[in-house]
Amino acid sequence: MAAFLDIFSFPPNFDIHTLPNRDRKVCVVSIIGKSRLNGFATKASILNPILERDVFMGGDSYIGGQIDKGDIECFYDSDTQVVYLHHKSLGDTHTLVERCQKILNNKTGDIVALWEDEDFKYAKTILLLLNISHIVLLCHPGNTFDISYVKLFRSLDAVRMKLQTFMTETLQGLSISKDWLLGARPCSPRLLFYFDTPTFEMAPDDIDTGKPRALKNPPLKRLVHNIEDQIYRILRKSRIITNISNNSLFAVPANQEFVYVNSRPNEATDPITVFLQNLRINSAVAKDSESPRSRSYATNRRTNQASGDTLRTTVTMFSRPENSFKEFLWQHIDQAFTKGFDDNVGRNPVPAVFEMASSETWFAVAIRLYKFFFSDSPEGKVSTHLTTLRSLLETDVRFSENRCSKILPLAESAYQQDLPQHYITTYHLSKLAQAKRVFAQFARGPAFDKYMVQLEEACETWWKSGHQQCEAVSLTGNLCMNPLHRLLTEEETDANNVLPVSSHSSQLKSKAACNCGQTQADKDDPFDHMYANYEFYKALEETCCSKLEHMDFPVFKPSTSEVRAGQVTPVVAKAPHLKTGLRDSLKSEGTGSGLTNLSLALSLGQSGGSDLTYGHRSESSLNPENSQQADPGHQTETSEPEQVQQHPGHDTETAEPEQVHPAATELKISNSATRQHSTTEYLPGMIHSDSPSGLLPKFCSWSLCSLGPSSMYMHTQGLDLPGFLQGSNFLLPWDITVRTEKEKWPTVGETAGKKARQRRLPIKEVGEVTLRVFLGNEYECPRGHRFFCSGPEKIIKVSSTSTVKDNANKLLTMDMPLYCPCHCRSAKGYMAQLMRIFVVTPDGPIRVQLKPQIQPAPGSSPLFYPGNDESTTLPPGQIWVLRLPHVYLGDHGVYSMPSDPQQISLCHMKKGLFQYKEVSADG
Repeated sequence: MAAFLDIFSFPPNFDIHTLPNRDRKVCVVSIIGKSRLNGFATKASILNPILERDVFMGGDSYIGGQIDKGDIECFYDSDTQVVYLHHKSLGDTHTLVERCQKILNNKTGDIVALWEDEDFKYAKTILLLLNISHIVLLCHPGNTFDISYVKLFRSLDAVRMKLQTFMTETLQGLSISKDWLLGARPCSPRLLFYFDTPTFEMAPDDIDTGKPRALKNPPLKRLVHNIEDQIYRILRKSRIITNISNNSLFAVPANQEFVYVNSRPNEATDPITVFLQNLRINSAVAKDSESPRSRSYATNRRTNQASGDTLRTTVTMFSRPENSFKEFLWQHIDQAFTKGFDDNVGRNPVPAVFEMASSETWFAVAIRLYKFFFSDSPEGKVSTHLTTLRSLLETDVRFSENRCSKILPLAESAYQQDLPQHYITTYHLSKLAQAKRVFAQFARGPAFDKYMVQLEEACETWWKSGHQQCEAVSLTGNLCMNPLHRLLTEEETDANNVLPVSSHSSQLKSKAACNCGQTQADKDDPFDHMYANYEFYKALEETCCSKLEHMDFPVFKPSTSEVRAGQVTPVVAKAPHLKTGLRDSLKSEGTGSGLTNLSLALSLGQSGGSDLTYGHRSESSLNPENSQQADPGHQTETSEPEQVQQHPGHDTETAEPEQVHPAATELKISNSATRQHSTTEYLPGMIHSDSPSGLLPKFCSWSLCSLGPSSMYMHTQGLDLPGFLQGSNFLLPWDITVRTEKEKWPTVGETAGKKARQRRLPIKEVGEVTLRVFLGNEYECPRGHRFFCSGPEKIIKVSSTSTVKDNANKLLTMDMPLYCPCHCRSAKGYMAQLMRIFVVTPDGPIRVQLKPQIQPAPGSSPLFYPGNDESTTLPPGQIWVLRLPHVYLGDHGVYSMPSDPQQISLCHMKKGLFQYKEVSADG
């Protein structure tokens, strides 16, 4: 017996005119269904004994590599004129394994969509086979009928009737009969059922010859008949089969068996396991006297089959059913070749349509129908009907769609419930998570992810359609409460042109005093350091402090209208409480990263036309305006030798002054050549120890002014300023004893005699004088409460007679904290910040000097100072007020108050703030 080809994919890729015996009629047998969990065989392997050769193999067999990777395997037996079609699908073990491996390699995430596509393709292939086959064999790996086929058959039957007209048009021009052309199929195919596992065990003697004993035969027959009755009733009740087979999707014979149950136990299919088990059986010592070699071949074979392990040949290595299956199948094939199928039932049967064509004609018809079902661009109505088929198959998807679409509005309502008018991203995400929980509680099925995305998009659309809140953060860490907007200084773009224009506002206000401390006003929560340290105090100065004497600190003075912010290289922040996220002030001033990028004039040692100067810069050179506003009598101080002293603190009775060198904590100013300040580039932030030389800020964050003469301060009454807690408005005394020289003319008695009269010159008397300076470190809380401290976190208290018992010793010798708890009655527990330094300078041969250095954060944060490299000398006989910055802005952002109470004390004003120098009597 010889065949045309071993096996090939359908449709064939060769010329069908080369088929052998192409003029002879053929019977077409299709195999569909599911296979057992076996990688070495397929559900079509049961045909190999009928063909007497191993044609249908597993995907990993030695022949599997020669088969094209098509979905339909075709074998044309030209001797018997039978065409076998094997549909490979995910119901086959090796196909499922290959597809799973492909999914793992490609990391495909949408498994549901992949399964839907495969299910749709599977249904179209089954419909194709039902329209080109005479016999269809439905394989079951178990012993029960799979009810899921009922749904598939009903869907295929409904769609086939709609596509019948279009299939007829497709087959026009082929040499087929009119009935075949109108019905678009040669006959109503006969459906046979194959069950691979019986419901009960059979004795080896009963299944060896294929002819069971008479006593054991009835149970198997009754099983087959019962299964046939059940299948027939199910198909009739679901109206898949009817009395007229021509109108049915398929038919089952009325007087012939159409169910076959494999009664032979499943044999081992792994070849290695087969060889080892047979070797073990043949080598074992028999328990009885009978040796395995003395038994007959049939007995040994039955014994192996009873144990579930048999090896019929060393080549096939596949399970084969008994010969009765060939008889079961060939009775239907023989009937097809002889009289055909007539499966109509009823009193008035209609003649059944049954046609057989030559192999050449049949292949031509099959190829056209294959292209009809699997065309890349089907016609409009055909595409519509195929889409209907997909929807009929996706029952779980349609259920999921309906369920999720019903729950989606409920989840959106959960999101919109109790929403404020405007809200930020964090609140949006929390409400979105709540809506997702509502959705996940009731939504089910494969459409879950798609509708979850719709829920996210709907919630985000609602949020961004007028409910989005501005998320700018103030320098104190509070959010802007306005709707999303753009600033007046912000450039208009396509993204923000629809936003309203307004300034940031957290709707929080604090009460703060002006530069001199005589006026209090409400202060908005600052969003930029210019308002926090300059604009607020500048506005109050116009009505309060404008007429007071001021001492200015160095600021940027442009020499041209085209100025820019200098590029500052930020030093790596070591302070743990640096707010790196609050950089709005820096960005608005044009700061950035990179090396220090000064102007060309600066790089050449110039500054807007200025030359370099060498040595220390005098106070007048640092602040030209200071030399104009200061008293003329004090301008000569720089020309005389000065003795700068820092008093370590002593009691008021101490007579001897103590000369102390400047503290080690002071900023080290180089005595080498220094660079003049630029007049084209300004410092975007505040001056600190890490700031580049040659750059000054556009405005000063500090203020130094005089309240008036020192006689205005009464040590028994304190300062009469608003906001001070009771008894905390007193300054602390600092007594300084200095040596004085006074010229005295001799009396008449002392100049008696001629020589004495000739030596009559002034006599210098050396003495001591104690001068009292009053100092005060003022703290101010957000509620406007103010107080002086005599030491770290120690508020000044006076006796009933308004007597201050403390002195300024701790203010001179200790670092004063930048933050101190306020004693105001508040459950929140406000922290007060060091905001002003009060100094009452006396008249006499000393000049009090200020050298503020503030470390605003723990760790190695930079030290902030007003900008002058040397100490600021205060004129005598006045009450001076140094106002400190409210916000300390470094190169990385704002240094805010630490949240850890243990680290608050590490933010402080360095000791060495107060110094003095002695001047000559005529100075």
